[in-house]
Formats: sequence, structure tokens, C-alpha cells
Amino acid sequence: MGGVMLSSGDTRLYYYDTNNGSIIELVVNNAFTVGRFITSGQPVPSAEVRHNSPVAVTLVTNRAVYIQVHTFFFSPDNVLSQYYYDDELGIQGGPDRTTCVTSKGFVGEPGNQMLYALADSTAIRVGFVSAGPPNTISEAVYTGSGWSLASLSN
Repeated sequence: MGGVMLSSGDTRLYYYDTNNGSIIELVVNNAFTVGRFITSGQPVPSAEVRHNSPVAVTLVTNRAVYIQVHTFFFSPDNVLSQYYYDDELGIQGGPDRTTCVTSKGFVGEPGNQMLYALADSTAIRVGFVSAGPPNTISEAVYTGSGWSLASLSN
């Protein structure tokens, strides 16, 4: 499960739905103590999501509006995958979208639940246990000129 929030409290929550196998987005207008549920949607179809996949989310914002919301998960073939919302392009994603990490084919260790996403104005970092170097955290990194992959070293 992952979530992002604007300075106004406007919140998006993302989780794997065990009923239909997709990733669900919940929209809440503030913290649960003062906010209320607005709507929900299914930004990632079940055919593209591994059973019981972890979900990680990160945000590009100007503090007042969502510019991009990136949702990361594993495909049924354990490929690190991505869908994202862009304020100009709408929802982008799928195995054929070259701007998504999915197109790079980075494979995670089957069944592993570790997944995180971080972002700032210069990069998006997505950490996971790679199938390549077992038991090692790897990071896919996007810096505007494409995705790269590196493993944690001593």
C-alpha cells in the first residue's frame, strides 16, 4: 500500500485489491479525522499485476497540485512495473510505454514483498530485491534521460 498527499491534505491511496487483482486508487480530501472519501478507481488492470504484489507510490508536485503520481508494482512475470498519472497526459503505463520502468524489463525476486519509491526534483528511485543479484537491494533510477539499474554495494 502506498499513498501521496498535497499540502492541502488532498490524498491518494493505492493498494492491491485481493478481490480482483488490480491496483485501486482511493481519493480522500484530507486526513480521515476531518476528511471524507471522494471516489475510487482502478488505474492498473489486474492482467498487469502479480498476485499479492506490493505497491509503492511517489509524487511529483508543486505542493498545490499533482503533476505526476507514479505507482510501482510487479507484473505476473515479476517485472518491475509502473503506471503514472500526468497532469497533461493523463494515465500512462503498460508494457509498451517506453517512459515507464516496465519497458526496461528489470526482474524482481519471485514472491518478494520489498518495494519502495522515492522522488525529488531530480530523480525517481525505486528499490526492490532483484532476481539478478539475490538478497541484494537494487534501485531503478530515473533522472530524466531514462532508467538505469544498480545494486547496493559495500
